[in-house]
Amino acid sequence: MVSRSVRRRGSSVRMRRVRRLVTAVGAMAVLVASSAGTPAMAATTAPATTAPARTAPGAGVPGIEVRPGWQDMPGQDEIQSLLGVTSQVGLACCIATLIVGGAVIGVGLRSGAGLTSGRGLGMVAGGGAGALVIKLAPALIGWLYR
Repeated sequence: MVSRSVRRRGSSVRMRRVRRLVTAVGAMAVLVASSAGTPAMAATTAPATTAPARTAPGAGVPGIEVRPGWQDMPGQDEIQSLLGVTSQVGLACCIATLIVGGAVIGVGLRSGAGLTSGRGLGMVAGGGAGALVIKLAPALIGWLYR
């Protein structure tokens, strides 16, 4: 038999996890809101006329400039298509995780299995966080590139 104090401790651990998740989602939202008007949100590729890479004194080869971008790359359309399909499949998996997690929560609550409901809550949170990361990935990479 589990005592009430042990049950309370378990629920406080769950609440701490939920608070951490909410804090992480809030931080992602602030990051997106702060970069909403930046060019990183408009495109995921660098413009063709970026500044040359800076090197430390004595490092690198004189006369060679590095400009990352898609210009003149063979297979650019195929890579872009692959990235689009991969993100769409990832979003579909996240939606499936949300649906299954919701069902697990319902079954767990109905049958009185609290741990099962907790696992379902984790699935819902994981599916939502995964969808958020997939949606924000181009903006985050553009923000890191700047």
